[in-house]
This record gives sequence, structure tokens and C-alpha cells, in this order.
Amino acid sequence: MSDALPRVTQVLAALGLGPDFGAVAPAVLEAALARGTALHALIEAHAYGYLDEREITPGVAPYFSGYLKFLVESGHEPIASEFEVVHPTWRYVGHPDRLGWLTGRRCLLDWKSGEAVDLIAAGYQLAAYRLAWNASHPTEPVDLTAVLQLREDGTYRYHDVNAVDYEQVWLAALVVYHARQERGR
Repeated sequence: MSDALPRVTQVLAALGLGPDFGAVAPAVLEAALARGTALHALIEAHAYGYLDEREITPGVAPYFSGYLKFLVESGHEPIASEFEVVHPTWRYVGHPDRLGWLTGRRCLLDWKSGEAVDLIAAGYQLAAYRLAWNASHPTEPVDLTAVLQLREDGTYRYHDVNAVDYEQVWLAALVVYHARQERGR
């Protein structure tokens, strides 16, 4: 079922609501994408207990150190990493970075690496993930969403993102996206 559904990031990109990387040089963007992919894989491996520390390259190591520092300082407890959520009514699929416990609350976290983070685009993304999770798990709702910005100097910045504030725009975008698809656009 989920193969035929649009992905959250696909919908946001199609409607111009995702992050704008237009001013970033292609080589810089490609390197950042590779770093982000490697970092996500390391964090997932760490969460599930199969991390091979030899896979931590010098270019990713400080960002991963920031993640480890966050775990220690926040007491965050992972439940699931890099998993799929599907909203059966609104017809979309997403892949949140992390579901876990933070300050005694069920939380969705989105990892971002780098110095600049588009918190509005992340808000739409987290709103979509939260809606899908809560629709499929009504007795285990997520009530906290945030971005963890992992930085080159080995530090992190935690950004609380109230996903409820972004739900209306996300749902409107989804309606427009589906309407365009039905019209072949």
C-alpha cells in the first residue's frame, strides 16, 4: 500500500514547502547529502545496537558526537529509528528519524546536520509524521516534536517544534498535491 502513496518530503518539495537549497553549490549540497545519509545510518545503527565504530568517518564523527552528547544530557530513550508511518485517511507515507521518550513524553525527533536549519519546513514534516503516527497508534500518541540540529563542532541545538501549529498547512498542501495528481499535473 505505501509504495503507491506520496512521501512527505515529495509533497513538500512539489509544493515549494520544503527547504530551499537553490543557493547552495551542487558540490556542497552533494557532500551535505552524503554526510546526512551517513549520519542517519550511524544513529540508526547505534539505536538498534549494531553500530560498527569503524564506520564513523572523520567527516561525520563530530556530528555523531553531538548526538551522543544529546543522549547523555537529555536522557532521551529511543523506541524506533528510521521507520515508516502511513496515514490511511490522508493517503501519504513518511519516514521519521526517531520515536522515543524525552522528558517523560513520547517524542518524534528529526535530525538535521549543519549550521542552517529551516524550522518551518521541518515543522510541516514533523506535523505530517505526527498525524500519521497518531492515526495509526491512537492509544500511544506523540505529544512532543523537535529538531535536533547536529553541528560540525560536536555540539547540538535542540529546537522544540510544535507540530500542531503546522498541521493545517500540511493538510492543505496534501489536498492540493492529491488534486494535482488526479488531474495529471
